[in-house]
Amino acid sequence: MSPSPSASRIVFIIHGRHCPDGLPQQLLQPFRDRFSVDVLLTTSASGATRLAHEAALSGARWVVAVGGDGTVHEVVNGLMSVPPAQRQQLVLGVLPSGTGNDFVRTLGSGRHSDDMLALIAAGHAYPLDLIRVTTRGNDGQPQLRWCNNIASLGISSDIVRRVKRLPAWLPASATFSSAVLAALLRFRPRPMRLTLDGETISGRFLCLSVANGRYFGSGLGIAPQASVNDGLFELVLIRDGNGLDFLRLLPQLRAAQPLRDPRVRYLRGRQLQVDGAAEDCPLELDGELCGSAPVSFELVPAALQCLMPPPG
Repeated sequence: MSPSPSASRIVFIIHGRHCPDGLPQQLLQPFRDRFSVDVLLTTSASGATRLAHEAALSGARWVVAVGGDGTVHEVVNGLMSVPPAQRQQLVLGVLPSGTGNDFVRTLGSGRHSDDMLALIAAGHAYPLDLIRVTTRGNDGQPQLRWCNNIASLGISSDIVRRVKRLPAWLPASATFSSAVLAALLRFRPRPMRLTLDGETISGRFLCLSVANGRYFGSGLGIAPQASVNDGLFELVLIRDGNGLDFLRLLPQLRAAQPLRDPRVRYLRGRQLQVDGAAEDCPLELDGELCGSAPVSFELVPAALQCLMPPPG
């Protein structure tokens, strides 16, 4: 008996440029006996956002981002662009096949089709918090984006900007290493004025991270206590210092340990406004550049349903 097209429809959205040979068929094989399956490949920079929007409007039950953190970010923004009533029965899934895959480290949802099948069979879909980010667009008007993992300003966003400027034909590892080295040598702390749930904090910051997930930068555990479903984001502030100071923190970051340094501060909150940062200090969301300060962040609890193991 064929499955019901709406109640059991699953849509896979794959980054077309980075799709390994044979990957669509590998995805279809374990799912096609149980679900109505669509496999969609992106053809443009924002293609995953459009495809996710259309999948949500068409009544898909599960929409699965197949790729790295950038693909997940696009899919999330596509799903959040439809009316809330059309997201109620929708579930986000993530199958990592990119270079970073930081968000799935926090989710703990596995890396293979069998892991996803097990989560679906067990009914493991739980509310996922998201961060609503409002920046100023090039036209001066407010620009809304959604962040599922981590937003940052400082040396981390400077690294992302440097990566984006390098030729696309370079190997990913060489591109990232080159960008990290340049940022470590050249980046200097930026003055910022923060308002966190009504409290004002000012200073010069090497890095500011607004974290829903725990990892960024290909496995750096910048926010080891963050949770994707506790109704709060974790704000990690690293004051002053320089690139070499950040380099000294890398062993603790790779171990996802709280940073033992007097210049580091961990705070939690629901709303944050960042002003005063220089225009040459970009904002990155889930590894994608998105303008610069001034910027506001608001934690939206249970914004989407997501395939993941039971909380806690």
